[in-house]
This record gives sequence, C-alpha cells and structure tokens, in this order.
Amino acid sequence: MKKITKLLALTLVLAMALSLAACGGSGSGSSAPAAEAPAAGESAPEAAPAEESSEKAEVYLLIKARGDLSFWDSMAEGGDRAATELADKANVHVIETTADAQANLTAMYEAVDKGADLIFTGGDFLDNMMTVADEYPDVAFVLLDEKLPDGVTYPNIYAVQFATSHAGFLAGICAADVAAANGSKVVGFIGGMDEQVIIQECFMGYIQGAKYYDPEVSVVYNYVGAWGDPEKGKTQALAQYNDMGAEVVFAFAGGSGNGVHQAAAEVGKYVIGADSDQSLSYAEHPETQKAFVTSVLKLLGNTIYDLTKQFVETGDLPLGERHILGLAENAVGIVENDLFNEYVSDHGKELIDQATAAVKDGSLEIIGAMDKDQATIQGEIAEMLG
Repeated sequence: MKKITKLLALTLVLAMALSLAACGGSGSGSSAPAAEAPAAGESAPEAAPAEESSEKAEVYLLIKARGDLSFWDSMAEGGDRAATELADKANVHVIETTADAQANLTAMYEAVDKGADLIFTGGDFLDNMMTVADEYPDVAFVLLDEKLPDGVTYPNIYAVQFATSHAGFLAGICAADVAAANGSKVVGFIGGMDEQVIIQECFMGYIQGAKYYDPEVSVVYNYVGAWGDPEKGKTQALAQYNDMGAEVVFAFAGGSGNGVHQAAAEVGKYVIGADSDQSLSYAEHPETQKAFVTSVLKLLGNTIYDLTKQFVETGDLPLGERHILGLAENAVGIVENDLFNEYVSDHGKELIDQATAAVKDGSLEIIGAMDKDQATIQGEIAEMLG
C-alpha cells in the first residue's frame, strides 16, 4: 500500500510537468497550438478515463509450521482464506519458518525486502517483530496472542490477545450440563502450569460458566507443572474422575493433556480439549475420540482474515494499540460438532446461546486474568470456587 501512495505522488508530479509544458514553460517563447474546436454538429472527444493502480497489498503471515492441529494451523487457515477471498486486493503469503527464532527473523527481513505492507506473526516471535518494526516504521505489523512489554509501544505494531475466559465460560456450561445428565455436580480442570496467566484466564472463565449453569456445581483442579508430561496428567485426571467424582475434566495443559484424554476413555467419562478440535487427533482411536464433549478455540484464522480485509479495504489498522478480542469479535469459541450435539442438552445449548448474546451486548461480564497480578488472580479464583 505504501507503494500505491508513492505511485500516485509520482503521477501528480508528471501531470504538473506536462501542464507547465503546455503553457509554454520551455523558455523558447513558443506555445503549443490550441486544440481545434469541434465542427458544428460534432461533439467534443471524451477524455480518457484515469487509470487506477492495479498494485495489490503484500501481506505476509509467518508461522512455525503446519500440522499442529492447533495454534499455527488456525493462523494458516486464516491466511489461506484471505489469499483466496481477497486475491483481487492482496497477495497473501503464508510462510513456514519452523520453530527457530532466527529462521523467523530471516523470513521477516525477506518479507520486508520483497515489499511487505503488513506482516503477521505469533507472540513467540515478539523480539523479532520489535527489532524489524523499529527498522521499518512504514511497514505495519500484527502481533498475535501476546502484548508488548509494559511501557513499550510501537506506532506500527497492533497487538492482539484473546479473551479465552469467554471460551472457557462456554466450556464450563458444557461440562456442568454433561455432568448433570450423568447425575453429578462435579467438574474438573487440569492446567499445564500454575501461575500462568494464559491458563488462569481460561480457568476463571470455566469456573464462571459451570456456576452459571448451576451455582452448586463444584470445580476441582490440578496443575501438572509441565507441558509435556502426559503420565502425570493421566494420574491427576484419574484421581479427579475416580476419587473426586468429576464427570468431565477440561484439559488445558499442552502435551500433558493427552494423558487426561486417555484417562477419560479408560474410565468411560468425558473430557474437554483446548486450542483445536482435539477429537480429530483420535480418528484411529474411537474410544478416546468419543470422550470429547467439545474443545475451546482461539479463532486466530478469523482474526487474521478480518484484519487483512480491513487493511486492504481501508488501509487502516489500530496500529500502536493493543486489543483483547473475544466472543463479540468471533475470536474465541468452542467446537460444536456431532459429539457436542449428542452430549450437550437443549437446555445447555440454550444457555450457551444466551450467554454468548449477553457477552456481545455487554450485559454479561466474564472476569479474566489478563493484566492482573498473581495475588489478585488467586484471590478471584478462590472467591469463584467458593
């Protein structure tokens, strides 16, 4: 887009030069002959229409890799959709850079060298984005699922975070509904790490959603203390199912959550997944697959598509700002597949629709963990749990 602006400026300069030449600006004392008036009965020739620039915006989306069925695949889906549906206005490039920070940085510089107008990447590469944004203030950047350090702003970076408390709230309704259908008032939660705002944000929404369904529902919880320990996740889940009476456990624990999925299948109870439709990961293990009630989602693809569309159509983004997007922006949600339709009652679905509408019109506030210190977060969680 900055190239379009330069082209228009050059066109204006050339037009002024031609106008001066037509007025005898050559210094020779001669003037251009006047155009002949049309003969009687003839109409004046029509002026040729001004040509519009056909140059498209160059948009780059830098991801780690496809195939995770989660964060990066969601980003890639939004880029792919924008590349197809906005092809008349933008060239959208989805670039896989692996997990290596240097590879991402190199790809970002290459995107700038190729004329990037807008660059997206995930919060894993915050330092890279700040480095390149500082060197190229005319390029727009979108940082996904992270914020800039406190007190730091860049006039060309738009930071977007996700109110996963909203998705957690809907998951809490699902969990309490399925528990009630099986004669239980206990639901569980297993997080990857304690005192991680990203986990607490979703957990707080989950508690509120379960209590929204039934204030008497109890929520039991554990933290694995690791993202990649499925055995410990399974042990904790079995304790919640067998000893604490949980009918449904929400696993928000990265790879440790795989153990929770296995535990649910083993005891014939239910689980809620995270970040993608995790039931799809178990197509070859139907006993595990059918344990999934739903999964919470960050709809990064929707956000990328919407922001790309806004940029190419208006040339504008809220650069220099940070926004937290939730249900109102269709940026988070839950999976509503055949398993969801089978397990969640009509009453549960009505409450989900009711809560979603109330969040969107501002009549329901869901309390989250973002921008709060740990003392405040822990106090609010304790109060919610009762």
